[in-house]
Amino acid sequence: MTSPKPLRGLSHTPRRALLLASAALLCLFLLPAVGAQADTSSTLSVVGTSDVSDSGLIPNLIQPAFHAAYPQFSFTYTGTNTFKATNDAETGGYSVLIVHAASIENQFVAGGYSYNPYGSAIFRNDFVFAGPSGSDPAGVTANASNNIVQAFEDVATAGYDSGGSTPGAYFVARDSGSGTSVSEHSIWALVAAQPTQPPGLLLCAVPAAIGGGLTPIAPGFGVTADGQACPGGGNDGLPPNADFPDWYIGTTLDQGPTVTAANACTFSGSDTDNCYVYTDRGTFDYLSSGLDPAGAITLNIDTRNNSPSAPGGAYQLVNYFHAYVINPNANTAICAMCETVNLAAAKDFVSFITSPAIQSELSSYLDGSPADNDNGGPPFVADASPTISAAGFPSIDNAGSPVTVTGTVTNNEIGYPALANQTVQVDELEGGLAVVVGSGTTNSSGGYSVTFTPGSSGTYQVATGQITQVENSTLSPIYADMLAPGASAPVSVSVQGAVTISSATASPGGVTVSGAVGPAAPDANARVNILARPLGSTGAYTEVGGGTLGAGQASYAISATLAAGKWQVESTYADPGQLIGATSSAFDVTSTASSAHSVSFKSVKAKKGKITVTGKLTPGPFASGAKVELLVLETTSVKKTKTTRHVATARIASVGLKQVAHTSVGTGKTTFTIKTKLKRGYRWILQLEYVQKGQTSSYSKLSSLAVH
Repeated sequence: MTSPKPLRGLSHTPRRALLLASAALLCLFLLPAVGAQADTSSTLSVVGTSDVSDSGLIPNLIQPAFHAAYPQFSFTYTGTNTFKATNDAETGGYSVLIVHAASIENQFVAGGYSYNPYGSAIFRNDFVFAGPSGSDPAGVTANASNNIVQAFEDVATAGYDSGGSTPGAYFVARDSGSGTSVSEHSIWALVAAQPTQPPGLLLCAVPAAIGGGLTPIAPGFGVTADGQACPGGGNDGLPPNADFPDWYIGTTLDQGPTVTAANACTFSGSDTDNCYVYTDRGTFDYLSSGLDPAGAITLNIDTRNNSPSAPGGAYQLVNYFHAYVINPNANTAICAMCETVNLAAAKDFVSFITSPAIQSELSSYLDGSPADNDNGGPPFVADASPTISAAGFPSIDNAGSPVTVTGTVTNNEIGYPALANQTVQVDELEGGLAVVVGSGTTNSSGGYSVTFTPGSSGTYQVATGQITQVENSTLSPIYADMLAPGASAPVSVSVQGAVTISSATASPGGVTVSGAVGPAAPDANARVNILARPLGSTGAYTEVGGGTLGAGQASYAISATLAAGKWQVESTYADPGQLIGATSSAFDVTSTASSAHSVSFKSVKAKKGKITVTGKLTPGPFASGAKVELLVLETTSVKKTKTTRHVATARIASVGLKQVAHTSVGTGKTTFTIKTKLKRGYRWILQLEYVQKGQTSSYSKLSSLAVH
């Protein structure tokens, strides 16, 4: 059972209302679905323009590649004109729609039939005007090779001025609600706007429901001036063929058969060589190549690439294609079985066709073959994602040095508005994942500037997420689409690490070294080691201590063991694969022999930023005036960041352990308590210093505390 045939010639809203009413009545009597190809979980039915099937793009490239990527789905494509395809998508049985007429697509979206807010850009090609290879009776090649309005006028003039019983030239048209017809009708509207037009040419207004514009009409059918409504009764609300001028032939066929009919050119009853046809270059190139089983056509392209100074401008002949996931809930309010959409397969298909892999394959389809007889390059051009340029990534970045990247986010749907006010982000690619390290917004022309600080050596790119863009605000409803995420070419950046010593405090038998590193530790594998050699020696340094940093940590404090004497110490900072290792300047320190006096932590507690430290002294003070000081160093944030990497910026030269509190200890006392406050949301390193008159200070081991 097939879907009820949509009523033609009505405005789009009443037509939909009648369709829905018909569907509701049919649901009372029919099993189990209105659509002839209602999808199941294992099938994917796509309906759309015949351009992509008659050009061979679907059967030769997209279908086999989709089957290889998603073998679980059985794929079918039904090619027809855009108006009929949208009707079929609305009445059920399909999961995806592919069309190319903005003034029809906007009505489909407004009716609630698109699952997504708008359709997805998938690719573009260009419309061309082709004529006989053996002759050019309308003089199009010489007069209008880059002026489509002039080309139409030339054929119309030759059609009316034959000097014989048959027209001097024929214009072979789709005569349907196809995207090609919509484009053709917009060009006839431009013809009507010219100061002069071919004698005898009369143009009537095409209904807005099938894209609007004008089309030729013969006198005597109720139209007396350009712009009056066309008489209905023909295909998709257009005039019947009998109402057209003799030189204008409406085939009511799909794209390929219409071009083939123009190539045969038998409309006068015998073979002639004076037919012209307006078509898309994908279909033209495929039929010219001889790849079609029916054989190669011999037509030549006479007009293409409309001049910027010609009526309609440089983008008049651009042919934009979009894919829509059909809304499975569009008709369920009146009939639960009117729409059967395989939503999972539909989403997979749109993701597949907009993917970089498939987009890149378009550049080789029909390129360099005999079909490319006009040296026009591949007929289908990838435009699903924007092109992003990026300049300013350094090959080596010094630790903590900000980098400014500039470039442009370009809409590959040429002729449509620039991508203004769009978010761009700088990503570091890690294990196949993109980690955002900076972001900005494009200006009115799509330009951007983003400043960020690289957190580690790696691969960086500038990227966009999915973009929703209003492409034509003059249509009612407005016409908008969605662009898939895009990215610039990845660039390798190496980050030179840096490490400094802010202080090296000797204590009996050791030294505590504190300082800063840059950039902050990229991960939990970053390490600072303490090296030492006798003061005045030129020999090698020996490692005397070290520690691993937490991810995001930009400062450190490490205790190392040193014998009594004068020493030169330095710190090294390394994280293999993440940054270029660094060594600090040397720092002189004098260590004393181990002391019998010591201080240690017993407990460290934090609650809402309030810190309580208890400790032990061995032995207790032998005289009054002794005290214990609490030294701290802020290291890294303990706050979780969901969308961007936390990159701490350290003040390399001024970070070290600092006293924040102290307590006096009476003679003979061996325990103590210190209370203070620390900033919440950070991890701190703590150390105790035991000070008493006449004795060298003693230091505890280091302790770490997260303050929430």
